[in-house]
Amino acid sequence: MDKALIRRGLHVAAAILVAVLAIGLYKAKTDASQTEARVNELRIEIADAEADMRALRAEIARAESPANVAALAQSHLGLDAAAQSEGLPEAAIDNRLPDARARASEKASEAQ
Repeated sequence: MDKALIRRGLHVAAAILVAVLAIGLYKAKTDASQTEARVNELRIEIADAEADMRALRAEIARAESPANVAALAQSHLGLDAAAQSEGLPEAAIDNRLPDARARASEKASEAQ
């Protein structure tokens, strides 16, 4: 009778263990499917954010285009875009700017 009681106790313990393992497996599968759903939601959010970024970059490119800047300068400031021939040639720019050495000597004399 002792052996039968021990055997019956082991069977009950095994049945409880199987039930606990089945519940654990169910919970693990449920958690995995919830996590997978969250990952899919995040992927959709990332795709939406990337699409928004592409649209914003396109808007920035349009806003920074020389034609748009010239149009805004004309409409808001009344400025006409200067023709390229109105710009100074590179050699003339050096003549219009103060000499770097002169500026350095001026700073040195001011410091003394």
